[in-house]
Amino acid sequence: MKFFLFFFLFSLSCWSQANDFSVRHKELIWENVIITNETGIPERIARHSRLSIISSDKSIYKGKGSLLKSNCPGSPEFMQNDFSFDFEIETGAGKYRITVYNIVYHTAKGKETAAEKYFLSKGVLKNDEATKTGLNCIDAYFNRIFTNTLAYKNKM
Repeated sequence: MKFFLFFFLFSLSCWSQANDFSVRHKELIWENVIITNETGIPERIARHSRLSIISSDKSIYKGKGSLLKSNCPGSPEFMQNDFSFDFEIETGAGKYRITVYNIVYHTAKGKETAAEKYFLSKGVLKNDEATKTGLNCIDAYFNRIFTNTLAYKNKM
C-alpha cells in the first residue's frame, strides 16, 4: 500500500509540472539540460539570427535573445507580441545546461512588460489554463531553438 501511495504522489507531482519553468526569487526561470556529444554548442546557438553570445568565462556563456515570437493556438493574447530574454549556457562533458531568465514582452507601442506579470501571482506560478498553455508554448519554443540549432536541413 505504501508503494502505491508513493507512486501516486510521485506521478501527481510529475504531471503537475509539464514544462521546464520554475520560479526563483520571484523570477520566472526556464532551465533544461541537454545531453549531447556535440561540441561548440555556444557557437552553434549564436548562429540563430536572434540569439547572441555577449560574454564567456571558461565553460559559462551569457547571451541575449531579441525580438522573438512564439504564439500557439489558445495562448494568451499578449504572446502575439515580440519578446526578449537573457540566457546562460553552462557546458560540461557530454551535456550543457541552458537557463533563460529576464523574459520581457514588447508591445507595438514600445512598452515592455516582464513575463512575471502574466505568469506569476504573489511570486508563484498561476494555476490557470491560459498560464499553462502559454508556458507550454514557450517551453516548446525554447527547447526547439536551443536544441535544433544543431539540426540542419539537407536540400536534395
